[in-house]
Amino acid sequence: MPTQVVRIRDAAPGDGDALAELHARSRAVYYGAGGHEVAAIPDEKYREAWRKMVADAQLAVLVAVLGDDIVGVITLDANGVFPTNAPHETRVRLVGIFVEPGQWSSGVGSALMTRFISITRQAHAVGEVDVWERNSRAIRFYKQHGWTRDGTSRPGPAGADYVGFVHLP
Repeated sequence: MPTQVVRIRDAAPGDGDALAELHARSRAVYYGAGGHEVAAIPDEKYREAWRKMVADAQLAVLVAVLGDDIVGVITLDANGVFPTNAPHETRVRLVGIFVEPGQWSSGVGSALMTRFISITRQAHAVGEVDVWERNSRAIRFYKQHGWTRDGTSRPGPAGADYVGFVHLP
C-alpha cells in the first residue's frame, strides 16, 4: 500500500472546530503522560479560541492533511501576538504544534516542523517555543529537529514549568 503524502496548507475558516478537537485529543495524551489530566473534548470556549486563531491575520495556522483528514496543526506568530522570550531579536514563536496521537511518529509533525524552519530561515529569524518539561516526547522531537534550550522558563501546570527552546536560522 503506498504511503500517503502529507500536504501542508493554510487553515481555512471552517477548520476551527476540527482543530480544537485535534488539539484537545493531543494535549490530553501528552499532559496525561506527564501526570496532569485535561479534557480530551473541547468545550465551546475552547472551540471559539481556535476559530479566532484561524481568523487572526497576525497568526499563521497551517494544517497537515492526509487524504481529506486534518491530522496536524502548527501555529506561528511573527507579529508579537504572543510575548517572546527575547523582544530585541527577530523571532517567530511556534505557538503550538499538535498531531493526532494515532499519527505520532508517522512524519506528520516533521512535515509541519520542516515548514516552520523554512519560514524562520526565510525571515532570518530565530524560532522560539516553550515546551512543558514533562512532555519528554516533544522535547526529544524538538532536539531531533535542531532546537536547543535557551535557559528561559515559565510556570506551567501540575508544578512543572514550560521551558524555552530556540532554533537558530
